[in-house]
Amino acid sequence: MATMKTVQIYKPGDVDVLRYEDVERPEPQKNEVLVRVRAAGVNPVDYVSRAHGLILSTGTSVLPYVVGWDIAGEVVGLGEGVTQFAVGDEVYGMPRFPNEAKAYREYITSPVADLALKPQQLTHQEAAGVPLAALTAWQALFNTAHLQAGQTVFISGGAGGVGHYAIQLAKWKGAQVITTTSTRNVEFVHELGADVVIDYTRQAFVETIKDIDVVLDTIGEDVLKDSFKVVKRGGSIISLPGHKGVKVLGDQLAPQYGVAFTVIMVHPSGEQMAEMARLANAGQLKTHLDAVFPLKDVAQAHKLSAGGHVRGKIVLTLE
Repeated sequence: MATMKTVQIYKPGDVDVLRYEDVERPEPQKNEVLVRVRAAGVNPVDYVSRAHGLILSTGTSVLPYVVGWDIAGEVVGLGEGVTQFAVGDEVYGMPRFPNEAKAYREYITSPVADLALKPQQLTHQEAAGVPLAALTAWQALFNTAHLQAGQTVFISGGAGGVGHYAIQLAKWKGAQVITTTSTRNVEFVHELGADVVIDYTRQAFVETIKDIDVVLDTIGEDVLKDSFKVVKRGGSIISLPGHKGVKVLGDQLAPQYGVAFTVIMVHPSGEQMAEMARLANAGQLKTHLDAVFPLKDVAQAHKLSAGGHVRGKIVLTLE
């Protein structure tokens, strides 16, 4: 029996429930590939699912449970009917979300539709930071808000995982980008392409901007409430799940302000991952790695992620 290292939980809880151990290596099924994972991205949803032990789509507790969705690695096995990839291809993606992907493992299986060829210009670690956060930004800005060149977009929390990709994608589309961040990240988000940066520790954005076409809210609560005051009538506000009360608040305020409001749940898309790979290879989409931990130190990664104020992405390495 071929074995591999993994991190899994047998009960929900704090970081002490994470277990680094050996398990049996999986086999790819029809229309799946087996991927040797070289790096796995860490997202806030990871520590939320660890704390609750839930499969997000059903709310059902499945134990033992392997956390994580973002991966970069190489194809080492092909299931029946696979023609899209060959053994040796370097790939990246967010398999099966919101169902269990088991990204915190040396080997995982993935539907071919959820993967794309890894950008050659990104390392495995940089590529592993892309999928969930960048897909969220892409689907919010382009699939939901239909952001166009010449429009103005306000992105709250521009230095975070979703935010730092959203700035780059919006600039690529030709939009004017306004964002908020703390003092230490002002230069960082300017370098990403933000046209206007508001240091939220010194100034309230609601006092300085107006007539925004699209708002991408990555913070929730009071920031979301104030976002309605700066978006133009007929504009769009997209908020992310996981922030308490955002849907109720947004649904209440949207009719009053004449604004379209949506809470989006990201979904896998190998096609969109391929588009972003092209941007990355052209130097138009980059990953900033705040911290990289070996898989066995996943508890430290979760602590850092849960603390907030991460600049860019946290990644686990499985080299």
